[in-house]
Amino acid sequence: MLNLPPLKSLWLAVIFCAFIPIIAFFAAGGISGALFVFFSSIVGFLIFIPWISKNNLWLKYFQRDLVFKLAGIGFFGGAIPTVLLIWALKYTTPSNVAILGQIEVIYSMFLATIFLKEKIKFKQVMGTILVLAGTLIILSKERFTFRWTGDLIALAIPVFYQIAHLLSKKLPKNTSHVFVASARALFSIIAIIPFFALGFFMPVFHIEWTFKIIAVLIIWGVAITAFTNILWYRAIFNMDLSKATGIVLAYPVFTSVFSSALGIERLHSYQIVGLVLAISGAYWITLIVKKEKSMIAEEGTAIH
Repeated sequence: MLNLPPLKSLWLAVIFCAFIPIIAFFAAGGISGALFVFFSSIVGFLIFIPWISKNNLWLKYFQRDLVFKLAGIGFFGGAIPTVLLIWALKYTTPSNVAILGQIEVIYSMFLATIFLKEKIKFKQVMGTILVLAGTLIILSKERFTFRWTGDLIALAIPVFYQIAHLLSKKLPKNTSHVFVASARALFSIIAIIPFFALGFFMPVFHIEWTFKIIAVLIIWGVAITAFTNILWYRAIFNMDLSKATGIVLAYPVFTSVFSSALGIERLHSYQIVGLVLAISGAYWITLIVKKEKSMIAEEGTAIH
């Protein structure tokens, strides 16, 4: 898993990502977002400790040229979006969160163009339009309903993810994807600590010590905080961020299937239409990446 080919890593991350809204759904209401981040990040970081110790990397997290970027990755990529996710799922469903998360491909396209100078092609724009259309169908159908509150919160989550991903792409070229995944866990723990000061104004210390909540924290820490992030950074360190985002956002189709199979929700026709449009756009971008990879391989063969 540590060194899988980038595209295989990315599609495996798709499967793991499909469970993110579902796992978080089982936590919503039983634990505050701040405590969820704190405990699950500790579980995830524990997975990395043998690797960190073996490679003697403890001081590297706080190197002057790395620490602020790594802190930003933990804050924007771990702490803030996870708190928002737990909050959103008090109002809306895992499928809606997953489908609306497709809007991230829009944020990614523009931010990657501005800050990473990635070239956006016409076909990628068209795929992005399909994603946006699917998102708008969900929003327009549920405006001003109870779910709409959660839907609007869900739309904000990808902004923070993309800021974190931009920071990771600005790290030195030889930075290990495993190191970045471990740093995201570590700095998520550190970043969430100041939020506990809000305990004077809101219930940030709320937790129900049930088997379900403990199991959710362990599963999230191991599967999401550790393994999914390893796969994700393996992928984006070897391809354009905007295209990697377009591919990984195919996960809502699996989220919807798993969520329905678990009896969490029943899919409605408008969700299915929005899902088909969004997934079609993401798949179109996948084909673009495959074509580019093939062209690069052919050029390399020709040179040799």
